[in-house]
Amino acid sequence: MKVGVVGLGLMGSGMARRLASAGHELAVYNRSRQRAEPFSTIARIAASPKELAGWCDVVITVVTDFEAAKQVLLGPDGVAESKNRPIVADASTIAPAQSEYLAQELKKRGIEMLGMPVMGGPSAAEAGELTPMVAGGKGAFEKARAVIESLGKNVFYIGEKAGSANAVKLALNLNIALIATAVSEGITLARGSGIDPAVFVKILNSTYFKTGLSEKKGPKMVEGEFAPSFHLKNMLKDLELATATAQATGVAIPATSTVQQMFRAASNSGFSDQDYTAICAFLAKINGMAK
Repeated sequence: MKVGVVGLGLMGSGMARRLASAGHELAVYNRSRQRAEPFSTIARIAASPKELAGWCDVVITVVTDFEAAKQVLLGPDGVAESKNRPIVADASTIAPAQSEYLAQELKKRGIEMLGMPVMGGPSAAEAGELTPMVAGGKGAFEKARAVIESLGKNVFYIGEKAGSANAVKLALNLNIALIATAVSEGITLARGSGIDPAVFVKILNSTYFKTGLSEKKGPKMVEGEFAPSFHLKNMLKDLELATATAQATGVAIPATSTVQQMFRAASNSGFSDQDYTAICAFLAKINGMAK
């Protein structure tokens, strides 16, 4: 199929390379053309989302936030201005109500949209090992299924209700933030007690209570290695979306609200462009520790 990717950040770039390697004809667009140039050997480089949409069967948008998604989909030279009517699969992490709004506005213009947030980082995207969660019309999902399955075989169709996949995504991301914070506090307590925190992580990972995060990122957290696979500022954004969604639905998530404030303080303290696990470095900083 002819597939377009709008947004070539860490995730979008990984998705684009995966789709090309899976045999799909590819077009890409990024607000900064400089970021799109490395894809010139495997993809068409579009001058606008409108131009990209005019060529594609499926358009995948993976941008930073709701305003960016609204701009590339509904703004001037956006996807909706194309005479073609591709299926849109929005992989941006936005609030359920925001996803529903975009789906409704595109529907008015004759375009079907799937909410398609994913779990997994840039390396998983490039390997085709993401976990896509999809909400929207079943017919549109079936038409786009081959493209979606190129990104990950464990595809979860949540249902036809617009925004429902985004609610699941936020629930999963708040879980990740809480786990990262718990491991960070364990490391901090061990270090403050004069114990090598690497021992704490090693013991944790030998037990039933280990997680993928504690195994893959725990040792790096101990060493103060926070090269970003997912920026702390983006985790903060997702926590803010989760708490806002909880408030709108009348649900209490007090632990998440507390962790949101911790990530806000960490972002304000200079850790925003590091990996989200740099919450560990923030805890070290406020406790006067070297790491």
